Amino acid sequence: MHPNLLLLDACVAINLYATNQLTEIAQSLGITFLLVQQAAAEVGHLREVIDGDLVITPVDLSKHLDQEAVQLLHVQPAEYPLYVALASLLDDGEAATIAVSSKRLIPMATDDRKARRVCASRSLPEPRRTLALIRAHTEAVSLDDGDIREMLRRVRRRASFTPPRSDPDLSWWMRFVDD
Repeated sequence: MHPNLLLLDACVAINLYATNQLTEIAQSLGITFLLVQQAAAEVGHLREVIDGDLVITPVDLSKHLDQEAVQLLHVQPAEYPLYVALASLLDDGEAATIAVSSKRLIPMATDDRKARRVCASRSLPEPRRTLALIRAHTEAVSLDDGDIREMLRRVRRRASFTPPRSDPDLSWWMRFVDD
């Protein structure tokens, strides 16, 4: 296992990026976030409200790559068969992420219910979730309630993220995101 590495699927990457604290989250948790090329290609855009207008802004991971909080990976030839098999069940990004996680024994993060089921069916460790990562960060750096509230609202507003009812940290989310 690689405890200081964490593979992110596109949705978790977008959610963490939406906090405006992606590098800080990686640093506070002592983790380097990894994205396979297929997942990185699915990291699209955020929604911003500027002067009352909805503006779609592209996600630019280059700053985080430069700061070494995020690294990009390629699927290796030994991972292709599993990747192709999983791609018939999942999006390319999730399929590639699970294939790399499975073959290289790197933990991963996804909120996608189907991807989580596939991981369970393959006896992979349970993937981490967006809220678990954000909550661990807020505790590691002792953020006050107002800063936590603003961070979670940015994720909801900019990334259109709402945790599923099954998320273990849902009550924590509800404590801060009440409107």
